[in-house]
Amino acid sequence: MHKWAIIALAWLSSAALAALYLLLGRGVDQLAAGTTPTITPAALTALSISALTAWAASFLGGRLLPRVERTERHRLLDHVFALGVAERTQERTGRIVNTATDGVERVATYRALFLGPMLASLATPALILVIVAIALDPVAAGLLAISIPLVPLTVGLFQLAFKSVSRRYRAASRALAAQELDAIQGLSALVLMNAGQAMARQLAQATEDVRRRVMRYLAGNQIVLLVVDSVFSLGMITGAVVLALTRHAAGALTGGQALALVLLSTIMLDPLDRIGQFFYLGMGGMAAAREIKRFTAQVPAVVDAPDATVPTTLPAPGELEVRDAHFAYDPATPVLRGASLRVAPGENVVLTGPSGGGKSTLAALVQATARPAQGTVSLDGIDLATAPLAWIRSRLAVVEQTTYLFSGTLRDNLLLAKPTATDDELLAALHAAHLGELLARLPAGLDTEVGQRATALSGGEAQRVAIARAILKDAPFLLLDEPTAHVDLAAEAEILAALRTLGRDRTTLTISHRHATIADADRRLALVEGTVR
Repeated sequence: MHKWAIIALAWLSSAALAALYLLLGRGVDQLAAGTTPTITPAALTALSISALTAWAASFLGGRLLPRVERTERHRLLDHVFALGVAERTQERTGRIVNTATDGVERVATYRALFLGPMLASLATPALILVIVAIALDPVAAGLLAISIPLVPLTVGLFQLAFKSVSRRYRAASRALAAQELDAIQGLSALVLMNAGQAMARQLAQATEDVRRRVMRYLAGNQIVLLVVDSVFSLGMITGAVVLALTRHAAGALTGGQALALVLLSTIMLDPLDRIGQFFYLGMGGMAAAREIKRFTAQVPAVVDAPDATVPTTLPAPGELEVRDAHFAYDPATPVLRGASLRVAPGENVVLTGPSGGGKSTLAALVQATARPAQGTVSLDGIDLATAPLAWIRSRLAVVEQTTYLFSGTLRDNLLLAKPTATDDELLAALHAAHLGELLARLPAGLDTEVGQRATALSGGEAQRVAIARAILKDAPFLLLDEPTAHVDLAAEAEILAALRTLGRDRTTLTISHRHATIADADRRLALVEGTVR
């Protein structure tokens, strides 16, 4: 709606400006005839309308910009979440961040500030020709019409000529962003391996590549401006002057009308004047739009079935079952070959097996982040293929081997599990997770900043915060994926004590190699060569 309003306002502004030029021509004729011009009130009105509508179009574009940016960013992030972990890892995080920030901003600027005015300006020459034909001279209008195809043709040629330049610049920019983010996230590893200088050289080379592409971008823009200003603009104005003089000499136009014809021809140059903007806003915006379109065209591996419904009855409450599950990332090397297991309500089963043997894959099937090629996975007796993903995730609490805590406060990270939780509930969950001592020494309690990647906490403390989140979620099924893999024995003891509290009255599937974790289980199974034994 805003786009069409912007186009209408731009046309109205051009029409009012055309009326002003016609009035100026009439005033010149009145002066030439020795009479006092009577055009002043009408001319001021036309000027005011043209300025006001041009401002209104710009104002609407400014209002539209944040709305488009917000919509595009939400659409992109929704797709990131829908893709799931496996698909997201195919794109470097820095590339996704660059697309979601700089790319979305370019698309929003293109759609809000450029597209509407550009479409309006492309139609402006036809509007001016109609005015010339009605108010001045049909013959002159017909001759000026010859120049109209030059405008879209010129825009199209420049688009073809510089499409690859824009695409390569955007690709280099996204690659640099990804490389910089990798370097920041892996800074400790770079320092420990004394590889900082090598990474710095790689970043410098990538930065230089972006700089060269930017310079090509700028050089192309200068070529565009030179061609537009020296060839098209100058040629059209010169042609309009010659046409006006010729028609005046033939008696078809008065002197004032000839002047008005030349002035009106300058309005027809508006699309050409926007070609400089087209290079920056248009090409950059379209290249970013292609990035977003390519990314959002990726199909999520797991989506809700068309007939997926929230179960109203649970055939086997608290039961987790995997039956004859087959799965392969590569058809030539299956990971699961008919894996089956059953965890009874309230039971704690530990699953062991060699690294790369498919334990995390089986956990992914239980979480419905992947689907078995054959066989079924069920919770509460409900086949997960028939249930909505939101319902499945609501039934599961997961504690992974690597806990991710967001930058922010301890409270912020806990409220992810239960946004409506009271402070008493948060404190109770932390105490149940054996974090009472941590709370006692935190300077701001729940409002203590945990730092980026939980730098204010030890590994064991961060893991117990994840357990506290699982306690707050209060789901009937618990999935533990190597929950003590990266902690020392003292921290392991604290985590296991917290897990005993968490696992009480819950159906638990634990993936682990640690002896202490295995000893706590009710039953031990092994995943070997794709089958459970």
